[in-house]
Amino acid sequence: MISSTSKQISLLWVDDYLDLYNYARKLGDTEWQQQILQTLSNKDTHIQHELQETLQYNLWRMFDMINGKMLEIYEQLRKSKDSSQIETLREQVWELRNQRVVISRRIKEIRI
Repeated sequence: MISSTSKQISLLWVDDYLDLYNYARKLGDTEWQQQILQTLSNKDTHIQHELQETLQYNLWRMFDMINGKMLEIYEQLRKSKDSSQIETLREQVWELRNQRVVISRRIKEIRI
């Protein structure tokens, strides 16, 4: 089953390539037209690749955000004297580490 986002991306991708095809036709560049047709004939592969790239990019952004949060918490831990706050911060770090592991696994699964 294709998600609505995937369908939308697919339609936009095809639309862009059709625009390129029309531009190549206006220029009279038949070689470029053939290359575009070849790309369009393999659209599912190209679209899947773009979706994977987008997903991987987003996962890396999430990974970086988690690292940033962890650094903030470590700084708070370093400054904190309150034992209950320290425990809460350690629990937050633990949860962020777990999230980071999940994201790392997903990144490895999609290797492009």
